[in-house]
Amino acid sequence: MKARLKRMAYIAKEKQMVVGSEQGNDFASKDIAYAHGLETPVIAWGDPDMRKNKQSPYYVGGYWAEDGKIPDSNGKQVPIKNLYKRIYLDPTYSLPLYKLVYNDSMVTTHHWEWGSLKIKNEIKNRMQYEFLYNVPPLYNLNKQKWDEDKNKIITHVKEWSLFNRKAIKKPMTGFKILSKDRLVQSTEFGRNLRVVSNFSNKAFQYNNETIQAKSVVIYEGNTKKVYKP
Repeated sequence: MKARLKRMAYIAKEKQMVVGSEQGNDFASKDIAYAHGLETPVIAWGDPDMRKNKQSPYYVGGYWAEDGKIPDSNGKQVPIKNLYKRIYLDPTYSLPLYKLVYNDSMVTTHHWEWGSLKIKNEIKNRMQYEFLYNVPPLYNLNKQKWDEDKNKIITHVKEWSLFNRKAIKKPMTGFKILSKDRLVQSTEFGRNLRVVSNFSNKAFQYNNETIQAKSVVIYEGNTKKVYKP
């Protein structure tokens, strides 16, 4: 373990290169810049419907692609089973424990296989999550996918980037569940940056304001901005 940490420190400090690790284990935090797959890890590696049965609607796709194309494992949009949806995606069960410690020193990402547009019927929820937890969008692109999704990507990245430039420099200082169904949540960054995300299908009253369904509100000091994916 010491040798592994020493190698990472050498690459990061002596060679001035960006170093990351899958999952971003705490013991390596002083030497890595990003934690790959911490936000959305590999989902159900052992489920044959997702990994082997090519006739299954849940089959994520293979890792091979012709030149110029994206492997289905990255580019094919698929649904996931309700069990995995609850474990990996349902915001009612999410707690940003890692971000509360490392938001201003570590970038946390989706796994490369589970990009922002990968999971069918979850794209907007994941866009909201990327604001709430300050998580960079992840896209697997070629020309065809770019042409298909560029408007969606540009709109989202433009808004998220403006937010991230401020949030990434601050510690995550708070997390609250605001509704009984746990679908309205807030995070705070530093002293004056706050995000409220309403994952539900109905409006929610918060501090004498209406938070629209499926929307994010970003408060900074006395200003606010509404984003609806």
